[in-house]
Amino acid sequence: MNAKSQQKNRPSTLLILLLLIGIICMNLIFPLLALLRKAVDYDPFYQGFVRTLKSASTLRAIWNSVKVTFVAISVAVVFAFFYAYVVELKLGKRRRRTFRFLALLPMLVPSITHGLVIVYLFGKMGLFTRLMGFQLPIYGPLGIVLGSFFYAFPTAFLVLSQAFSNLDGRYFETAVILGTSPFRRFVDIVLPIMKYALFSAFSVCFTMIFTDYGIPLSVGGTYSILPILFYKNVIGLLNFGQGAIYSSLILVPAVVVYLLDVGYFSKKQASSSQNPRPIDSGPFHPLQKGGFVLLTAVVLVPIAIICAAPFVRAWPYDLTLTTAHFSRISRTGVLTRLIRTSVLVSLGTGLAGTLLAFAAGYLYVRDTGGFPWLKKLTHGLYMVSLAIPGLALGLAFALFFKGGALYNTLAILVIANVIHFFGSPYMMSISHFKLLNPNLEVICLTLGGKWYHILFDVIIPNSRQTILDIFVYFFTNSMITISAVSLLYNVKTMTLALQITAYNDQGTWESAVAVSLVILVINTVLKYWQSRRVEKSRARSQVLPQDIGSDVEDLVGAEAGPA
Repeated sequence: MNAKSQQKNRPSTLLILLLLIGIICMNLIFPLLALLRKAVDYDPFYQGFVRTLKSASTLRAIWNSVKVTFVAISVAVVFAFFYAYVVELKLGKRRRRTFRFLALLPMLVPSITHGLVIVYLFGKMGLFTRLMGFQLPIYGPLGIVLGSFFYAFPTAFLVLSQAFSNLDGRYFETAVILGTSPFRRFVDIVLPIMKYALFSAFSVCFTMIFTDYGIPLSVGGTYSILPILFYKNVIGLLNFGQGAIYSSLILVPAVVVYLLDVGYFSKKQASSSQNPRPIDSGPFHPLQKGGFVLLTAVVLVPIAIICAAPFVRAWPYDLTLTTAHFSRISRTGVLTRLIRTSVLVSLGTGLAGTLLAFAAGYLYVRDTGGFPWLKKLTHGLYMVSLAIPGLALGLAFALFFKGGALYNTLAILVIANVIHFFGSPYMMSISHFKLLNPNLEVICLTLGGKWYHILFDVIIPNSRQTILDIFVYFFTNSMITISAVSLLYNVKTMTLALQITAYNDQGTWESAVAVSLVILVINTVLKYWQSRRVEKSRARSQVLPQDIGSDVEDLVGAEAGPA
């Protein structure tokens, strides 16, 4: 019996696929249609779009957005490339884990916090301003670029470090035998192989920076960009129609960049090595070492500010130690309520998102229950979530669910976060399932077992690390998100990240940084626990994915009992 004969249409598969399609339509497709309808109905015959695109302020905001985004991306990706190169190819295993962890710390706080850090460093009474004796013009494009660098660097590093870790050392060994210089090896081997990862890092960071309003809100000043126009119209003026037009404009470049990245991703998959050999990249040059140490210090500056500023009376000119800022925000029980709400929303997002991403990935890659065309449709619908910015999704949810039972509840925050962050965990689950032995289900069915025997007794036990990674991704991102939920909360459902925005609007920056520290501590503890679990799982002897198939007969025999 071959694999093809096992692909019979199973009612349970059809039921689950229809359920998944219903979930994505109800929580993504229909809200997006409501957003587009609002944009069109705001002014009949598309006159709202025409008038907006003819406006000098809109054209200036579009140009400003593109300009600061490209500058920030260029800086972030170049430095992240160097940092990932050193971490993955120059450091030992123990130091590599340490510096990976440190490089990812800035992504554990909301984007608006990076803007506040720029103020603490380069503002009128900032630390560097006092040391240098003059103030940089941070309230404008320079401040946005600096804040966006700190915001995007960890993400770019994550993408590039993964690509570096998969480089095949056999290319380098051949080049060394042929007498190729280190510079030529870098130019002729590393750069061509890494070009797809570089573009992927570029596209991910583009969407992050182009659609973010947290950093411009704190250091943008009067500098006009598209997310700020959206924020002023929706949050300030409650003009949802004009906001829908601006969010549609923000959506267009994000979708274009995503589609380009999808094309590059398929090429990358086709050209990647299946069994890479570790690389011996040669000695650690003193210039590389010096640049690496300096860049590490720069990347950790925001973390140092977040950890120090809440415990001094008035940073940086009165460094008297105090806990007054925490006392102020916890006096009426606000801090406790914010922590409880944020953790509940993040736990709900983590659990629901993990279940959905794991199930969707399993059905698309592993399930033998038939309906291949329906699986491709479901896959295409879920991939849409990768291209939708949080701003557009948040307004779409507000328009679609307003007045309903879910509006202003914790449930709608959970749903918005799951949809907002679903794309990457879904791709993680797909990548994991493709690594497992492709014949497991066929062997099980051939021997008389059921599909759920393999799922619960083999697949899930050998997917624990991926399940944990997906959960942590959902949880940490839910803790720091602002854009997707900024229109969906009330006083009772406000989260820690949303409270930072409120404190920023009030000018109480000490309280905002104190709340940022709380988020950082929660996320760091979870990430550290995750890293320890990874180390322990690698230290234990485990069943390798390619060896799982040999245990299927024992599994089926145990389920079937004696003949």
